[in-house]
Amino acid sequence: PGRLHDLFVTHEAMSPGEWKEKGRGLSIRYGFHNSPFGRALLMATDRGLCGVAFSDENKGGDAYALADMTQRWPQAVYSRDDEAVRPYAQRIFDPERWVASEPLRVVLIGTDFQIRVWEQLLEIPMGKLCAYSDIARKIGASQASRAVGAAVGRNPISFVVPCHRAIGRSGALTGYHWGLTRKRAMLGWEAARA
Repeated sequence: PGRLHDLFVTHEAMSPGEWKEKGRGLSIRYGFHNSPFGRALLMATDRGLCGVAFSDENKGGDAYALADMTQRWPQAVYSRDDEAVRPYAQRIFDPERWVASEPLRVVLIGTDFQIRVWEQLLEIPMGKLCAYSDIARKIGASQASRAVGAAVGRNPISFVVPCHRAIGRSGALTGYHWGLTRKRAMLGWEAARA
């Protein structure tokens, strides 16, 4: 399990072959639910949670969030099922349900490099931040800060895999796929609970 300090996560990665197939043969259920950070899109396979994204009306709303996520695995079969993903929304956004005895199963779908970066993100405790360069060093790629930043930006399981905890070397809150305002809100929400 990762993130021993807060939301307990057990993860597995898709095989390189599954990644190369871009989701072919994969069935993904999705739904939209409210969260402390706005309307959230959640996606799951029979193996676990594989996506968390956010919907903004001023950026195309639900349709944009869904299109952004489905283009990552274009060969998968998608079906809307709000009820199937509701337990994930309840579990993720309710700290009372963050207990080691009920780890959250997630499925990481990405390249080997991306998965190594995302695994490092899972090690950042709630209320803490980590520079991209430190993540690069921890995965043995100290010269790859920009590549780490790109992998952080491609994280498909926002908030659960805490990409919002990655910052620039200067300490600046650098870009966030779902907006810097949301990143600040997540960090503030966590700081109040840490």
